[in-house]
Amino acid sequence: MKTLEIQVAIIGGGISGVSCAIELLNNDLEEFLIFEATERIGGRCFTVPYKDGFLEMGAQFIHGQVDNPIFKIASENDLIEEIYKNSIAEIDDPSRLVMFKDWNGNQIDEKILDWAQFCLYESYSLARLQSENEDPNLGEFIYNNYIRLMKEKLDPNFFEKSENLNLINSIYQWNFKWECMYNGCASMFEMSLNNFSKYQKLEGCQIIEFKKGYQSLFDTLIEKHKEKCSQRINLNYELRNILVCQKLLNFKLDGCRHCEYSHNENKIVLLFSNETAVICDRVVCTMSLGYLKENIDDLFVPNLIICEEKKKSVKRMGFGTVNKIILIYDKPFWDKNLEDIYSIWPTESTEKMYESLKHDNFDLESRWSEDICTICPTLYQKNALIAWIAGNHYHERLTNEQVKVECTKILKKFLGRDDIPQPVDIKRSNWNSNKFFKGSYSYYAYGTSSNDIQRIAEPIKIKNKTLIHFAGEATHESFYSTVHGAYLTGIREANRIISETNKSS
Repeated sequence: MKTLEIQVAIIGGGISGVSCAIELLNNDLEEFLIFEATERIGGRCFTVPYKDGFLEMGAQFIHGQVDNPIFKIASENDLIEEIYKNSIAEIDDPSRLVMFKDWNGNQIDEKILDWAQFCLYESYSLARLQSENEDPNLGEFIYNNYIRLMKEKLDPNFFEKSENLNLINSIYQWNFKWECMYNGCASMFEMSLNNFSKYQKLEGCQIIEFKKGYQSLFDTLIEKHKEKCSQRINLNYELRNILVCQKLLNFKLDGCRHCEYSHNENKIVLLFSNETAVICDRVVCTMSLGYLKENIDDLFVPNLIICEEKKKSVKRMGFGTVNKIILIYDKPFWDKNLEDIYSIWPTESTEKMYESLKHDNFDLESRWSEDICTICPTLYQKNALIAWIAGNHYHERLTNEQVKVECTKILKKFLGRDDIPQPVDIKRSNWNSNKFFKGSYSYYAYGTSSNDIQRIAEPIKIKNKTLIHFAGEATHESFYSTVHGAYLTGIREANRIISETNKSS
């Protein structure tokens, strides 16, 4: 077995791992190595070159401009369009075409849609004011307030017709699926109402895209220390175990695995699947919450170093899957000004709507595509459409051909057109079935504690010495689920290492 020795080991080459490394280098701490399980850096930022452009298989947007470090880096290094540098607001282009279509290809009544969106907006505003009350789930709270507000705004006679209530429910059903995509959850019924306000939305445009993809952000971050970074990044290093010596814990089990690799009880031993052992002073874990959920009981040895409260927090926090199905055509068949196609699926009754949203009596094999919340063009690949889907990941087990056929059927129905071709190519993200991620991003699930993220982020100390650090989007209390949140946590842990190293020297 090959053995490496280093002061700091960083597990994961996503944005938090890279930002941690850059901050260490900026402060002249060079005794570290990055170990990335896959063949690339980037993590859930995954830019794929495609023909004359690129496709974003993971993170796509910069969310907010004011006090957003990612926006600052992108703006200063000409990574985004000029228009975003000069305006701190959503860019409203009235020429853009937003289509809300029913199952028969008809546009939803504009007046009803406007009122519905207003009442939904008000309902989410009310949700952000909840904090210390009994914690119902977010989905039911939004629906109850949405219906109450709609009844206040519309003629009371409107609701006497079942088809009108079904229309109102269909719009809620679409919004429910859109919010699942936005929040990274499988269902809003699984989201905590009381913790909904913990996410801090930064002021400014929420959908800023990089001119050359998120990869350009990584290239820019690494450029200053390019040679030093390239020397320290190790790809295809799949972590098996993090070993701590039993002597540090003042107890003895049957055999200490740590002592098989190191006689220094103050060191950590990392075992990798490629028959490599890394001996280090401390390790920064930046793996996804989904990976931690799946592996926390086996990853750390002995497992007693992870307190029960931290384990409970990891298991309570939500971590959902948001996927992209990218449909690529010979040429566009859609209007050049198209922004979004929102499919408003029909509902037969409130009861049936709830069944559909909860996936009760719901045949995923035939209905998985109902969780597609929007289909929209890509900014830098003119012949492609993205179908965004959250709520289920059944499609990950299907072939490309099966997914092509289903997406084409949906486009024909909701656009009311029979002349739509099948795509010539398809690219899919499949984040749930990727064992290194097991999903996309985190959220406060129903039943979570308000300090669960803080507990997950807390380093593991033994005898007043920090051994194991945690970074990544799921460890930021205000910016969880975002790239800027992940970026800041990497810097946070680097500064913790620098401060503790300086104190001990």
